[in-house]
Amino acid sequence: MTATADTPTVATSPDEPRPRLVDRLGPLPAAAFYLALLGLWELICQVGWVAPYILPAPSAIAQAIVASWDTLLHHTWITLLETVIGFLLGSGIGLVVGIAIAYSRLVERIIYPAIVVTQTVPKLALAPLFIIWFGVGLTPKVAVTALICLFPVLINTVTGIKSVDPRLRQLFASVSASRWQIFRMVELPTSLPNIFGGLQVGITLAVVGALVGEWVGSSEGLGYQILQANSQLRTADTFAGLVLVTLMGIVLFVIIRAIERYALPHQPHQALQEAGM
Repeated sequence: MTATADTPTVATSPDEPRPRLVDRLGPLPAAAFYLALLGLWELICQVGWVAPYILPAPSAIAQAIVASWDTLLHHTWITLLETVIGFLLGSGIGLVVGIAIAYSRLVERIIYPAIVVTQTVPKLALAPLFIIWFGVGLTPKVAVTALICLFPVLINTVTGIKSVDPRLRQLFASVSASRWQIFRMVELPTSLPNIFGGLQVGITLAVVGALVGEWVGSSEGLGYQILQANSQLRTADTFAGLVLVTLMGIVLFVIIRAIERYALPHQPHQALQEAGM
């Protein structure tokens, strides 16, 4: 049977739907929205509806960043160092303890309540104690940061390992895989999406932890800079510090996302499909 001129033709197959308009536009709608928001903010400040010491204009914040760039860069480096070290320490402890809790009911019953208790205590109340214990310096800020970002990594690690499909374990056990091989080839790769979810939450909380430590006792860092500017009603300088803190958090979050995309080419569930399970 041959097709005639009246026979309708299908432009695209059902398996290949046309991309929606929002997908074709990409980041343009979000960029346009935030640019419009900045423009409205600038307009409100320029016409004098809000006093500069209450809400400075974006242009005034940019001028404050440029005028104090060297000082802000120094404080940014201090806060970044505290954030990264605290995040690595807290995430490492959370990962190890989370694996131990997932595998041992005894560890879960002993350690888990203590971890929960540490998270119910406000970190702003613990920070002065850390300064008494560890002195004024890098250590108490790192300790606060590690304690804050430990919990989400731990919880997501436990959730990821406990949610592994039992059929995957059975599949590898049927070919005499050792306990370590099952963990390395099945449980850890399958848990990585959950673990990276915890890392993404943890890295944003790590920035907050570094600021909390600096607010309680510090002579440098963006938290100290923000506190000093706020006490002197230098609102533009306060916002300048907040902008740099925000940019730091965004960059660190994007780095974790990039590592996640690199580390997750594995799809362990495909082994089940290939085995016909």
